[in-house]
Amino acid sequence: MVNGAIEPKNLAARMGISPKRLRAILRAERPRAPEVKGKKWEISPTLAKEVEKAYKAKKAAKEAAKQAEIKKELEGEE
Repeated sequence: MVNGAIEPKNLAARMGISPKRLRAILRAERPRAPEVKGKKWEISPTLAKEVEKAYKAKKAAKEAAKQAEIKKELEGEE
């Protein structure tokens, strides 16, 4: 790996997701330049931190929305 780059399998393990899911997230949110498509992924430490932070924030927001929906349903039952 170049310049301390991180392999997708290592970053995915840190995030608790599969490497396939991580690559899908990266493709959707951080598309690569055409000249590196089809080549081995090299994720910089900076990008890794950004992706982890965004993933955790999205996951927390999803969980908060789920909890709010459950609370709303329970309140409606009273």
